[in-house]
Amino acid sequence: MYSDFQDQLRSRLAAINDAGLYNERGTLMSGAAVIDTPQGQVLNFKSQVYIDNQVDAAKTETIAAKYGDNLASVLEGKIARLLGAESCLLFNSLTDAYVAISAQLLNRSDAIIYDTPSLYSFTTAVSRASKYKFHNTDLADLEKQLKLSQAQQNRLIVVDSVNIASGNIAPLNQIFALADRYRAMVAVDETNAAGLFVDGGGASELLDVKGRAELTIGSLAKAFGCQSGAYIAGRREIIDYLRQPTGLPDFAAPMAKTDMAAAISAIDNLPQNTAQRQYLLQITNYLIRKLYGEGFEIPPTQSAILAVMVGDNQKAELFARHLHRNNLLVTCLASPLIDNQNARIVLQLSANHTQEQIEQTAKIFGKVAREIGVLQ
Repeated sequence: MYSDFQDQLRSRLAAINDAGLYNERGTLMSGAAVIDTPQGQVLNFKSQVYIDNQVDAAKTETIAAKYGDNLASVLEGKIARLLGAESCLLFNSLTDAYVAISAQLLNRSDAIIYDTPSLYSFTTAVSRASKYKFHNTDLADLEKQLKLSQAQQNRLIVVDSVNIASGNIAPLNQIFALADRYRAMVAVDETNAAGLFVDGGGASELLDVKGRAELTIGSLAKAFGCQSGAYIAGRREIIDYLRQPTGLPDFAAPMAKTDMAAAISAIDNLPQNTAQRQYLLQITNYLIRKLYGEGFEIPPTQSAILAVMVGDNQKAELFARHLHRNNLLVTCLASPLIDNQNARIVLQLSANHTQEQIEQTAKIFGKVAREIGVLQ
């Protein structure tokens, strides 16, 4: 029985690899500029860690010993204060956090109005609530979904503060205004923003709406350098309810103590660790200028994520495959997450990239694009 399915999986994996989209397990949590793959060393633009926390084992052990059994509650308090929230609950992974919201917090009479393409977690999470989709920056689409969902008892708008398809920041002020008008709640995913902007409070702090959201969701990997860990911060009653036994699996699985200690250190170091954050945005802007010079179209971005517009799926997948062959590890974003005419190559930078590597990357992009007809 398995042999038939095995052949199907091998065929699917070969197609993913041919498209340049194959994901090596060892790269998933890497913020290194250069990584080793079975094909050799490649420049990594699928960074899962934007900034190195640089906490050694001795310091982690000291923090863990200092707080002992209170380690989790200390970290939850620090995250809550960083994000302007009343309370916070830790999870082992971001997926666990989304499942808790989707399956535990909301009922069949409720509605989730979620951002696409960023928040794909809600397309697979077990949910009793009705689901409505809107595009990250399309306020008219959001208002349409709010009108369509008015029969639901409670409605939760879930938006990624930094759009993974472009790197641009969501118009949170206008989203909160619509939520107020239609009596909806808001959850903001700050995974790609917390720890990076202003004093570390994410895009909400940058746009002066810190503490406005009923819920703030995020990972402790991107800017905090942890191998595991996520959180939901927000209104006290929501967090208290999520802590209660409900007959569902225990979504609040404990983080590793080393990661909790590393996250505490990273948050404590935010006021002093501005150089890496500034450098990250500088090299992102530098790469944008270099790619513009090669002739590429790049949507506006305000983060360490940038997109290179390509066109249809086949052309984008071909481009990704040839970039990979030229030792650049990138993400091809195509349908169904993106409509077929707006497929793109997405790059996520880290503070470990050098100016020389950025210049090399732009040249490879231009060379490969002209070779395969993406650029004339």
